Amino acid sequence: MTRTVEPPTRVATQLSSARRVRRWVRRRRAERGPALSLESAYVLLLTVAVTVAMIGPRLGSALWPADAAPASDRFVVVVLLGAGAAGLVLLLRQMGPLVLGRGELTWLLPTPVGRRGLLLPALVRVLAVGVVAGAVLASTGSARLATRPVTGPALAGWLVLGTAVGVLLALFAVAAQRRTTYARVADAVLPALLVVAGATVLFARVRALPSLPVVTVPLPFALAALAAAVALTVLTVRDLERFPDVRLHEPSLTVGTYLDAAYAVEPSFVADLRERRYWRRRALRSLPLRPRRGRLVPLQHDLLVLRRRGWRSGWLFATAALPALLSTGSDWLPVATLVVGAVTAAGVTLGGLRRDAAQPALLRLLGLTGQRAVAIRLVVPAVLATAWSGLAMLTLGMLGGLPPGPWWALGVAFGPTAAMIAVRRAQAGRIDNALPLLETPMGAFPPGPVLWLLNGSDVLMFAAPTLLALLGPTSPGWGWVGVQAALSAAAVLAYLYFGVDRRRPQV
Repeated sequence: MTRTVEPPTRVATQLSSARRVRRWVRRRRAERGPALSLESAYVLLLTVAVTVAMIGPRLGSALWPADAAPASDRFVVVVLLGAGAAGLVLLLRQMGPLVLGRGELTWLLPTPVGRRGLLLPALVRVLAVGVVAGAVLASTGSARLATRPVTGPALAGWLVLGTAVGVLLALFAVAAQRRTTYARVADAVLPALLVVAGATVLFARVRALPSLPVVTVPLPFALAALAAAVALTVLTVRDLERFPDVRLHEPSLTVGTYLDAAYAVEPSFVADLRERRYWRRRALRSLPLRPRRGRLVPLQHDLLVLRRRGWRSGWLFATAALPALLSTGSDWLPVATLVVGAVTAAGVTLGGLRRDAAQPALLRLLGLTGQRAVAIRLVVPAVLATAWSGLAMLTLGMLGGLPPGPWWALGVAFGPTAAMIAVRRAQAGRIDNALPLLETPMGAFPPGPVLWLLNGSDVLMFAAPTLLALLGPTSPGWGWVGVQAALSAAAVLAYLYFGVDRRRPQV
């Protein structure tokens, strides 16, 4: 039986381009009705207007202060701008950055349409993010490094250079998505740059750094950088035809899950997705711990998870300097950073607790009740939160301008309370959307998302000594440390005895 081979011209006429397919899809959607109604457009515009009116003046004064930075602080400003650029690349790396919609991923990607036409809208979105972020960084840099008053050509040079740098960073993120070599370099070097930037800012609190003169960006230099960015963009567009499909599936599914969580107001989707994505990309090369029989298997599992996370857990402790870095701002910034950081450190190994709550069959096989399971799962989070908060409070007491006192001991005593907050957050489950709507003068809203967001905040009443000492600020003594340790122990014991079932394997 012979197979008929169609001529190339006939095959070419049968292959529709991505632009034609999109036009056909838009036409079919238009027949069903408009995707954005007038009511939705009105609500969107009103929300944007109210947001700009509320935070616009404050944000403008923060981005463009009345006076430029002094000469002694300009080096720190340059370091922070570099940290912002590194953070932009890391953010783009987490989002893809090239992503497709589910319809395009399911129906258009397997079809023989041109990859350039299919991926070009995604590349335009990535470049738009880079342009906006680069313009914001450039305006911030010109507000603090340029000579006042800032002239039109000087501001244009800064903005053009920032736009070019933003485009180059976005193109680097696209190249890291395509090539694993660039991805390894970005994932290893960029977090190290953020740590170095934070250490430099902390070092500036102790010792004066070299002063920098006024930075002027010549407009021809900025135009040359923009031309280089345009040339690399053209090369990237040309190489989109050979972009591997395997690099598009996981980022597209991730962004799709984020959108689903935002649309359904269900953040638990995001936590489960991030955990699955993390372990799916890991190659488990470490050997398991010595097998043991008994009821301490959950503790052994948490230790194994912490061991297999490797040096990535060390980056979390590098962020312990954030409360000290933010101590020059509002009084609540170090407090909020301390609570969020300690809870995040405690949540490194709490994925097992979420699985125990969803599937208690393993606990039943191990003969563990809910109380014992939570007590065992609480050991590693309590140690992590205690170590992080102790290190953060030590740095804050040394460099944060606080009164003398045993701040490190107060942070150590606060650690178990932060671990309890993390446990409550891990057991929150999904949002209860069956609650009745609450009527307010601005309209009705569902209380389920608000209650989920505030879950675990009631444990903060057991952290009253730490919060009062930081918000004062007050010079704490060892009596404050003792009260905080007693309250932390009371929080743990109260939850173990009244918050979980002591008989059934339900957590």
